[in-house]
Amino acid sequence: VHMNRIGVLVELEGGTEQLCTDVAMHVAAMNPPFAVSDDVPAEVLEKEKKFLSEQALESGKPPEIVEKMVEGRIRKYLEEICLVSQNYVRDSSVTVGKYLEQNGAKMVGFTRVEVGEGIEKKEDDFAAEVAKMAGKPEEPAAAAPEPAAEPEPEAPKAKAAPAAAPAAASGNEVTPKTIKALRDLTGAGMMDCKKALLENDGDQEAAMDYLRTKGLAKADKKAARVAAEGKIAFATDGKKAVMVEVNCETDFVGKDSSFLAYCDKVASAALNVDGESVESLMSQEADGETLEATRQALVSKIGENIQVRRMNARGGEGKTVGCYVHMNRIGVLVELEGGTEQLCTDVAMHVAAMNPPFAVSDDVPAEVLEKEKKFLSEQALESGKPPEIVEKMVEGRIRKYLEEICLVSQNYVRDSSVTVGKYLEQNGAKMVGFTRVEVGEGIEKKEDDFAAEVAKMAGKPEEPAAAAPEPAAEPEPEAPKAKAAPAAAP
Repeated sequence: VHMNRIGVLVELEGGTEQLCTDVAMHVAAMNPPFAVSDDVPAEVLEKEKKFLSEQALESGKPPEIVEKMVEGRIRKYLEEICLVSQNYVRDSSVTVGKYLEQNGAKMVGFTRVEVGEGIEKKEDDFAAEVAKMAGKPEEPAAAAPEPAAEPEPEAPKAKAAPAAAPAAASGNEVTPKTIKALRDLTGAGMMDCKKALLENDGDQEAAMDYLRTKGLAKADKKAARVAAEGKIAFATDGKKAVMVEVNCETDFVGKDSSFLAYCDKVASAALNVDGESVESLMSQEADGETLEATRQALVSKIGENIQVRRMNARGGEGKTVGCYVHMNRIGVLVELEGGTEQLCTDVAMHVAAMNPPFAVSDDVPAEVLEKEKKFLSEQALESGKPPEIVEKMVEGRIRKYLEEICLVSQNYVRDSSVTVGKYLEQNGAKMVGFTRVEVGEGIEKKEDDFAAEVAKMAGKPEEPAAAAPEPAAEPEPEAPKAKAAPAAAP
């Protein structure tokens, strides 16, 4: 069970309970739809085969070549959606099926559940919010007398056809809300999503297939020149462990084999760098050219902004180091006195999941403690207890606070009966420190102006004009004055 929210049961023939738990962790992280290829329903395969055939036929190749292309892609598709053919998350050199085979076991099946899945959550009416934001209370009124739409077809007769399309979608109305939902699912542009829904009578699933066939669905829904996707790669030589973050613009490129190979090359070269300077790292040579020259060639080939953002290193004489990278996105280096590299990796997994701010209490800055102490003192004084009692209360709460924010005093994620510190002690080790990084953290990503896109989609160039005279916001504060009392009541 991961963070009390995702639960997985795994059933094997042979093997051990621990082996089941290891595979369950993979299922929790990777969420494969099926355990083995025999579990894939025939209709799912048929639908995929039909889609791949249509796509391949568009290439103009002979039918016998198309058939072989489809067979190969179906095999690849099954490998991606079946647990046993996925690369094992803790050792990407073997598949889950191979890992089970090495441990004398065979997959029977798994069950994965997530808190709240399938429960329909309340969705805000985004279209209404946009209308309100644009300062158009008349819109709801206009929504009621929809006959007002009659005059529009009269003037722009050319628009009578588009008007007929929504009419056909009487069962599944095409609205800004449904367009936004499709956009969130596929990452395609607003106008592309609108067209797809109109072409498919508002059917979301059919619209997704339409976008996929036309190649309009982008891998990253907010693709921009900001490089905030990518990978955390690591390398170790037993004495030293390094971790690098390499960024690209979209998660699609983040899975590209050329990009991933470059990440691994950068991580290997980082072992030869003293310190953590990216500039020094990029001047390192690999395969006859500098990493910077290789990066520039890769940018030219892929067409996206690619940057080596940072590197981190740990280790040294008498220290034990290890690393864990979760889903290529979260990387953790752990440094211990004593213990083994596997012990470092186990603790790094805990850090990846729980994200503690500090390793030990000595790492907590004095100003952080002082601020917390001041807050707790003010809170305790409100109870009306004597100062000496308040002082003891604050001391106890500060101890509790330190236990929560320091790694060594947290309950170990794989055995909650012991703390991480106790677990290290049992294995003859002592915490030195850790470094945790996450892809894209701290990078400001470009946010699209969805209201402007909706206005553009509705063909209302007047909207920006209305946005310009924002001084009209002056009267609004006057109206809200009447609403100040109701606001205060809640």
